[in-house]
Amino acid sequence: MEFIVKIFYWAIFVWLGFLMLKYRRVVKSWTWNFVWAERYLWNWWTNLVLVLLALALMFFGAMYPFWFEIFPADAPTPTI
Repeated sequence: MEFIVKIFYWAIFVWLGFLMLKYRRVVKSWTWNFVWAERYLWNWWTNLVLVLLALALMFFGAMYPFWFEIFPADAPTPTI
């Protein structure tokens, strides 16, 4: 049952990331321009930030089912 919940979260995160990539112009019209990205970088960096955010959502969504098995919470801490 726990793995099914992880797969559900995987589907939501990957789906949200894909939708953010597909409709990034609509998302940009909702959020407007990111002032810090437009001021310190160039005028197209808001789109790049939205693409990177969508890719990060998709990456963490794809990694979520396996994340806690790679880094288990009950693992012993190493002593030096």
